[in-house]
Order: sequence, then C-alpha cells, then structure tokens
Amino acid sequence: MIKPNINLLAVIVAVPVIGMTIISPALTLIKDDLNISFSDTQLVLTLYFIFLALGQILSGPFSDKYGRKPILILGATIYSISAFAASYSSNIEILLILRCIQGFGAAACLSVGRTILSDCFEISEAAKQMSKMTAIMAIIPISCFIFGGFLAEFLGWRTNLIALGIISLTLIILMSLILQETLINKAKSVSFKNVFLVYKGLVKNFSFNFFTITTAMQTSMFFAMNGFMPYEFERKGVSISEFGIWFSLTSVGYILGNIINSKLTPKVGLEKMCFVGTVCSFCTVFIFFLNNNLGENGSLTLSLICVLFGCSNGFAVANSMTGAINSSKLNKGAASGLMGAFQVGSGGLAGFLIIFFGGAENFNICLFALFIMSGISIISSYLVLNKKNIIA
Repeated sequence: MIKPNINLLAVIVAVPVIGMTIISPALTLIKDDLNISFSDTQLVLTLYFIFLALGQILSGPFSDKYGRKPILILGATIYSISAFAASYSSNIEILLILRCIQGFGAAACLSVGRTILSDCFEISEAAKQMSKMTAIMAIIPISCFIFGGFLAEFLGWRTNLIALGIISLTLIILMSLILQETLINKAKSVSFKNVFLVYKGLVKNFSFNFFTITTAMQTSMFFAMNGFMPYEFERKGVSISEFGIWFSLTSVGYILGNIINSKLTPKVGLEKMCFVGTVCSFCTVFIFFLNNNLGENGSLTLSLICVLFGCSNGFAVANSMTGAINSSKLNKGAASGLMGAFQVGSGGLAGFLIIFFGGAENFNICLFALFIMSGISIISSYLVLNKKNIIA
C-alpha cells in the first residue's frame, strides 16, 4: 500500500486556505484602493468560496476516473496562473473574475488531496492521519496570516496575489517530483449522468449527510471569521500586520485540538469526539458573546478566545470530514468533492450574509450567525452519534 508524504499532502490540501488567509489581512486595503463597499470587498472571499465549492463537485469524480495526480497538477496550474493575473487587476470586476477562476483551480487540491488519505488508510487510521495532516496544515495559516499582513501593509495587496502564484508554482514542481498515484481501481466513466447518479446516492446516505452538515457548519464559522474579524480588530486600533499575528492564534488552537484529537479518537471514537467538538465550539461562541457585551473585549482577550475556538474546531472538523468521505466505499473522491462543496459554499455564503446584514460594523451580528451555525452542527453530530449507538 502506498504511504503518501503527509507533509506534502498537508500543503496540497492547504492551498485553498492559503488563498484565503493571505488575502484576508489585505481586505481593508483592497476596499480603500478600489473604492468599493464592504459587501463588494467581501465578494473577494465569497466568490472564491463559491467556485471552490463548484470545482470540488467536478474534481472529485474526475479524480476517480483519471487519477489523483493529474487532477491535482491541473488544478494547481489554474490556481497559479489566475493568481499572477489577478495581481494586475485594475478594478473589482476583473479581480472577482480571476478569484473565481482561482477558486475553481484550488478545488482540486482540497478535495483530491483529502481523498488520497482515504485511498491509503482504513477509516480509523485515516481519522488519525487526517488529524496529523490538519495539525501540520494549521501551521500554514499562521504563517500566511502574518506573512500576508506584512506583505499588504508594506508592499501593497497586489503582492499578496503574486505570493499565491509563486507558492502554487512551487507546489506544482514538488507534486511532479514526489507525489505518487494512489488510485488503484479507476471509475469506468465520468459522464455527467453518472456523476449525478453518484451524488444522488450520496445524498441518500444518512451518515454522509450529517457528517457533511457538521463539517460544513464548523468550517463555515472559521471561513466567516476571516471575513469579519479584520474589521473587529481594526475597531480596536490594530494594524493590518498586527491583525495577521493576533488572528493567527486561531490556528495555534487548531493545531492543539488536532494533536489532542489524534490521541483520543482511536480510544473514544470518531463520532463521540466530533460531538464533543461541536459542543465546545458552541461554548466558545458564548464566551465571545459574554466578552463582547460584558468584558473588556481587548485584542489580546479576543485572540485568546480564538485559540479556544480553533481547538474545538480541531476536535470536530477532521472527524466529520473523515466520516463523510468514508461513508462511501466506491466513490470516495465524489464524497470528498461534494462534502467540500458544502463546506466552502456554506462558508462563503455565511461570510457574505454576515457582512451584508451589518457584521462589519456590529460584532454581535457576527456572533448571532456563529450561534446558529454552531447549534446546527451540534444537532447533526448528535444524530450521527445517536444512530451509531442505536446500531451498536
């Protein structure tokens, strides 16, 4: 059995997150430079998420037919070219079009990269390896938030896009040299009719549905925070580069959560750890609310709560992703793609709606949205856990 290079796989899967975390600190600069509204600025992330979602619906099944490696390299190439082109955007319309293309290319890295783990490991081991991989991945957003903040503040937001292009170009070279093909039994066809039938089967799968809802809500919370947190820290007088440092602590919590999760999941069980993570996530949002309305709500306190949020995410996300992908034995690529589409699609939509309804000016609006998403994830993870207990 092929054992993939976990470090390389972590970087591959982190490509879409890099496209978000390097840009996030630069949002306020993009708004001022292009003279656009809060909602238009948020579209830089939202449309990226939407096409990241759509791309996964196609890249997953295509990787089942043509192999993991060719689809990964194609996606990374699209990502790199569009990133370089976006750095020359003269207006918001051109920037948004190129961000859509970039999201479409990044989709292959996200869905196919995760599928490789399920190609190579059984479900319990895959969950453990997923936690290890996501813990490694979490180091990347830390670096990107900090790096992106300094790039934007001292060299301008266009430099952030050039950095994305260079990173993805380097990754293409590494994948070509190191990555091995892990798909053994290729699908016979990849017609749109067959893709539809595969997805139709997945949406009838109880475990797939509720694991997917859980991971979609948990990741949507993090994606949405990337959109509204820059404004909350700006209100506290935090500079762009300082924001990158403060908010990167969320990923420190995520690393810690995944390390703990990798140790406990084999003993406690994937479903139970997932449920614990969603409950902890809800408690963290409640602490956000108390701090915002009753506490001092300084930048340090806000960052420390972000650490708690990241830790709870580490319990829930890896387990719910692994559960969703492995709910299908024959179409893991398609399962990963559809699950990922719900993840980033709901995240992009949530981020846009929060800003549209005033989240950039009022933090309580953001917290209300987080309460809703967290509550939904608790219910869905409980349903999966309850079904397992009934069957057992």
